[in-house]
Amino acid sequence: MSLINNRIDQTCDELEVGQIFRSGGRTVTETDVVNFCALTGNWIEIHSNTHYAVRTRFGRRLVQGSLTYAIVTGLIQFGLGIQANYGIDNMRFLAPVDIGDTIYAVCEVIGKKEKDDKYGVIKFLMKAVNQDGVTVQQAEWSLLMLRRREDLDALIAASLPDLKD
Repeated sequence: MSLINNRIDQTCDELEVGQIFRSGGRTVTETDVVNFCALTGNWIEIHSNTHYAVRTRFGRRLVQGSLTYAIVTGLIQFGLGIQANYGIDNMRFLAPVDIGDTIYAVCEVIGKKEKDDKYGVIKFLMKAVNQDGVTVQQAEWSLLMLRRREDLDALIAASLPDLKD
């Protein structure tokens, strides 16, 4: 069994409650934080102003929680069975993330339900874990997925262009 298993290519029916996916790490850089400030307009002082941030309870600038979540969702690679984001519940920011921290994703299947004959909803407990093994963030993330392999294979086949020789 591989310690890094960060690709979810299964359909809803193929996934099992209790299944765990883990990623390799991704170090959050100063550039990431500044680019995210610019992209989102989130120039909140704790993220962008060193003079202010050193006077807070944390004593330093911190990585945005939404950036941490964006990174974690990218560390787990989702195959084509995923059809839509269905919702994020119970997001918690459990510990600060520092510029220079390395984040890992741990994603556990915690629920699944049939929506109809073709689609189901998978609920994942998505955790961001730092280099020290501390869970810094977690949320329940629900995704709409195709239920059956044959439906996924048909969708993929229909989406590929015919090759011209």
